[in-house]
Amino acid sequence: MAPIFLVDLDDTLFRSRRKLPGFTDGQLTLGARVLDPDAPASKHSYMTPTQKALVDWLLRTTQVIPVTARGTDSYANVQIPFSSYAIVANGAVILDPDGKPDVEWRDMVEAQLLPFADYFSELLDAARAKSADLGVSMRCWPVLEDGVATYLVFKENDSGDGSRLQEIVPVVDREGWIRHHNGNNLALIPPVISKRLATNFLLDRLRADEPDRPVFGLGDSTSDMSYMSVCDWWGAPRESQLTDLVTAALSAR
Repeated sequence: MAPIFLVDLDDTLFRSRRKLPGFTDGQLTLGARVLDPDAPASKHSYMTPTQKALVDWLLRTTQVIPVTARGTDSYANVQIPFSSYAIVANGAVILDPDGKPDVEWRDMVEAQLLPFADYFSELLDAARAKSADLGVSMRCWPVLEDGVATYLVFKENDSGDGSRLQEIVPVVDREGWIRHHNGNNLALIPPVISKRLATNFLLDRLRADEPDRPVFGLGDSTSDMSYMSVCDWWGAPRESQLTDLVTAALSAR
């Protein structure tokens, strides 16, 4: 009975090169390429020796299932040889072990997403207008899966650190929306999209014949708690948003 290990990718199993100044290129292992095929090596993401050892151990001993905000196209650039399911696009898509979208989950999600199309456009237009008013360069886009918008992403340009995104991105006053801000990344996620919903759907399938299979979760961000909270055990990297928040909360007691 192999344990099920649900794991986030970016800033958990690998990090962008600029976040690893203490390592030489020879010490690092490629974790994921950026979408631009002409991008220099410095733009890709890498595993430290410790992260690489963790990945090797997980692949050897568990059923590893990535759970990531990366869309299908971005996930395809991950260089780790996963061989099981994958939950991508913040839960909008579940990829089967053959790399194809799970049809049952896809049909359920797409039917619920279509009514949000016009509102997605309104939010993007409002952010672009606010960015122009403030004189802050930023980019934003809907994460598309099979031509269907699943959620929205906002980032600052010109080496911005994301500190102005809260001013730029409109506040959604509709029930159930998630506004997740971590560094230079802010996402607006509608209530029908959730890592937790996708995780519950998949675990029901994987535990159907073995309900006592242990489930572990690993992630760096508060958004990862949505799926880690349904795991039997969970953890976070030492350097992470989640660890910082837990440490601060315990120190304040």
